[in-house]
Amino acid sequence: SRRRRLPHHPPPTRLLATFVLRLTSMPDLTTATDEAKAKRRMEIEAKLSDLRLQQAKETEQKAAFFGEHAGITCDGCGVAIIGYRYKCKDCSNHDVCENCYDTHLSGRVNNSLGKQVISNKVEDHRFALHKDKGFTPLVKKAPGLTEAKSARVKPNDPCSCGSNKKFKKCCGAGKAA
Repeated sequence: SRRRRLPHHPPPTRLLATFVLRLTSMPDLTTATDEAKAKRRMEIEAKLSDLRLQQAKETEQKAAFFGEHAGITCDGCGVAIIGYRYKCKDCSNHDVCENCYDTHLSGRVNNSLGKQVISNKVEDHRFALHKDKGFTPLVKKAPGLTEAKSARVKPNDPCSCGSNKKFKKCCGAGKAA
């Protein structure tokens, strides 16, 4: 029987040396890709910090609408609205609670009360957070969110302009104390 001859392959150390030689002779791609990665990382981190800031601002604004809406019932489930109240901008009197609003976002309109005729098409409604005179907030403002009162300048205090005069003789001249 005849033996088959296998093709000749260089030893692995020679392959490795050839690969290293080719890598070192190529332009420095690793620093270019590292710089591109670093730039992309910075862009993503900037977008992420902007998003976190925006979410914090939205949460703070939304907290102003969280409370008890006296005399208002949800047109979707018939329960008195405690929490967020969403009012339709297109309908004359259509209010929903947060649960029914989430249902609306998923593509369904609830009208279990049947007190008023409203469209069952999702695209006919545009809801927005709403509060009116009967609103009682349930979320108290966290301490430190309000602006601190500035210290009142007294007439005999030194003037803040740096003139070494009393406030009443300098910038406060002619102003009632």
